[in-house]
Amino acid sequence: MVTAFNLLFSAAAVRRLLGLKSSAQVEIREFFKVIWVWVKGKRPTFISKRVFLNHFVDFRKASSKGMKVTERLDMANHYTVRNLRKDTFYVVEVRREGVFCTCDDLNNQLEFFGRGCCKHGYAVLAQLGFSSLRDYIQAKTIIPFPNVAERPALYAA
Repeated sequence: MVTAFNLLFSAAAVRRLLGLKSSAQVEIREFFKVIWVWVKGKRPTFISKRVFLNHFVDFRKASSKGMKVTERLDMANHYTVRNLRKDTFYVVEVRREGVFCTCDDLNNQLEFFGRGCCKHGYAVLAQLGFSSLRDYIQAKTIIPFPNVAERPALYAA
């Protein structure tokens, strides 16, 4: 079951942050501004919650690389984002207040934090020329997709 705690402070995130194998046994506990981390066979350590938060965003941005973004011609400000590696796709809507996706990750972020951006949203933002959700929201406008003539690579097979 996904909770606000394990969405941000997961054993998988600890493994990525510490460069551990996916099979490494990890235990985590929350303290005021840090997470206590114990890895089997190693001494316990603390990781700042800020480090986890930055990793949460950076991991999703990195995961968005290589996704194929196409404009939905049937709906304004909607894009289909296809993960070619997993052969999955999601629909992302761009609004002034952010990007909204049909994936579970964004739905969990909205439920627990009231805001957020998934890897599919970051793929659309990158296509529109933004490096972060904050930059997009501060622009206070919906940026239209470039003209078809400017995006031939998106429609190449």
